Amino acid sequence: MKRIWSYRLLTIFVILTILLPVGTQAKPPPDSKYILKKVQSRLDSISDYSATVNVEVDIPNLRMPDKELRIYYKRPDKFTVKASGFAIIPKIGFMPSQMDFLSENATIELRSTPDQNESASYILDLHPAESPVDMVTTIWVNARRWTLEKVLVNAPDMGESVITIQYGNINGIWLPETTTVYLNLKRSIPEMRRPSIEYPVGFTGDKSGNGPMSGTIKILFKDYRLNQGLEDKLFEE
Repeated sequence: MKRIWSYRLLTIFVILTILLPVGTQAKPPPDSKYILKKVQSRLDSISDYSATVNVEVDIPNLRMPDKELRIYYKRPDKFTVKASGFAIIPKIGFMPSQMDFLSENATIELRSTPDQNESASYILDLHPAESPVDMVTTIWVNARRWTLEKVLVNAPDMGESVITIQYGNINGIWLPETTTVYLNLKRSIPEMRRPSIEYPVGFTGDKSGNGPMSGTIKILFKDYRLNQGLEDKLFEE
């Protein structure tokens, strides 16, 4: 009797040993295009939105006071800014269609999965097919919220820029609260002043802009208004 039970236990052990790797086998990572579609699809419920934005610029030779402006977006790609005077803002982090903007005509490569890095993100490299320079855009996608957390644009001849995005939950949708752009470029912009008769566009001509430059642009979002039914004429220049 003991021999029979020992045989049964051995059989069960062998079966479990065979089946266990099947049950714990890691699933293959999702396709890179699937990841980008997930990022985009979470915003499908937004037909339009507006928000108040504060822009803080800290870039050498660029004298731009902190500004408050109003941005407007309407699907699929209408985007406008209402502000007085001059303002610098990046498209990434503003437009819900940002994934189309990033991945258009690009070769996409999944470089790392959430279990392979400390950021718990999918990390993808995007190689623009028609870029005049050897440029690579690397993006970090949050694996739980499917939000674009970070963008690194690296062009060896020009330098690099890093965009980080922090989110808030607005009516059940994760939207940017703070977007920060870090610039580390090999050439600075020429010094700028107020326009004058001698320099009508504001460039002084005193500095050529050949030296390296680092700086930041910080953008704060507030007062989101979603799906208001914005009219097309709002986006006409």
